[in-house]
Amino acid sequence: MTDSLKDIIRKLEYQRTAIDKALTALHQIDGTDLDSELAVSAAAAPAAARATRKGGMTPEGRRRLSEALRKRWAAKRAASGHVSAGRPAKRKGGMTPEGRRRLSEALRKRWAAKRAASAVPAKRARKKS
Repeated sequence: MTDSLKDIIRKLEYQRTAIDKALTALHQIDGTDLDSELAVSAAAAPAAARATRKGGMTPEGRRRLSEALRKRWAAKRAASGHVSAGRPAKRKGGMTPEGRRRLSEALRKRWAAKRAASAVPAKRARKKS
């Protein structure tokens, strides 16, 4: 186990030196100073780590946001006068019990006619020889 771990470390160090050599050559071609590039990237690394949060929003932040949105929409509804504060919105559409009964009867008739039509065997066309 220890030999394999040492082997992995040795391979990674070899890759690191190869990458460092490649970066040095590219910086020489580009004409930029390697030390100044490393200083800038080191200074930017902690800020970038803080900016990219992988866990999403904290529960406290989510609660604050939802409260703010609730207040915003309540103010918008109050300003428009669309819905009174204490009363729920009037339901649109829907079907009355009478309409539901008529639709049910119409569908029963339609399906009865379809079943009756399928009970009568269709005439087969004769094949021409």
